[in-house]
Amino acid sequence: MHTMRTAPARFAPAFLALFVAMTFAGIAALAAPPTQPATDDTNQPGGMYNPQQQQQQPPYMGDPYRGYVTDFPSQEVDVVPVARAQSARFRAEHDLAMRQLHRWVDQQWDDYLHSREYTDASNAEKKAADDYARERDRVLKRLQNDSNYKTLQDLIGDLNAQMNQGRPRSNTPNVNEMDNVIAVATVKMGYASTLTAMEAAALSADNAVQDARNRLMDAANRTRDMRDRFARSVRHDQDFVAGRSRIDDLMVERIVADNFLEGAINARNIALRYSYYLHRWDQYRNSVYGLYGYGSYGYGGYGYGGGYGYGGGMTQPVGYAPPPPGVNPNGSYMRRY
Repeated sequence: MHTMRTAPARFAPAFLALFVAMTFAGIAALAAPPTQPATDDTNQPGGMYNPQQQQQQPPYMGDPYRGYVTDFPSQEVDVVPVARAQSARFRAEHDLAMRQLHRWVDQQWDDYLHSREYTDASNAEKKAADDYARERDRVLKRLQNDSNYKTLQDLIGDLNAQMNQGRPRSNTPNVNEMDNVIAVATVKMGYASTLTAMEAAALSADNAVQDARNRLMDAANRTRDMRDRFARSVRHDQDFVAGRSRIDDLMVERIVADNFLEGAINARNIALRYSYYLHRWDQYRNSVYGLYGYGSYGYGGYGYGGGYGYGGGMTQPVGYAPPPPGVNPNGSYMRRY
């Protein structure tokens, strides 16, 4: 009896020590940082809610049937303005490079044509042309004293007047009028050929005319050769070659930018159509009238996809067939479309 009465007294210090240890352990557990749960998936059994993971993951990620946050093709839409700006930039740079090269060539030609060397050659050509014209007029004036030459000029003048008088007045002349005009023109060409032959013979027989003609040809050939040599030097100039190469490179970039813009526009249109058709029924699915008019899993609680209209909605799949064996008719059985 004495032993049983003294047992609680012996175990009291042990219980007190155990209680103090458990209390300190609880306080330490509360002060310690939270540990990572075994699983962060709230949809899995035993999962726990992790605020950090929910903040990092955008809402409705992985579920294209909820909301418009991640389903809008923002990348496909945003790339079109950039592609359009790049296309306009390369087009403008290509046009600017061409204008700069043309201005450079024009400046080179302007400097050369006003140089001392070419100016002297051009003035010599003009002087030779004036000398030849003066000598030619002198010989032709001398032919005016020839009676045959004078007669041919008078005949040609009479035929010109006759052709003007006999010219058909209507747009559809008859055969006789055409024959008369052709006959007069044929005679005139014969007289003109004879007159030209006489002038050529007179010019060839005069030595001063031939000398002036030779000087004119030499001066003209010299200026032409100078222009040809300068044109070749311009085409082989390092600045010109670099400008042509830059234009070619910009042409390639311009073609690539235009094709990239076209592809970006096509991709944007496809993405927008896909997003539209993906969410075309969201306004009815998320509506407050879903319980009465449209339902929450299809288009209409009693209409398309509803339980009492076309399709199965909540009770059966889309169509008129009843639910398959083993499917709960009262459960959710609506296939996403």
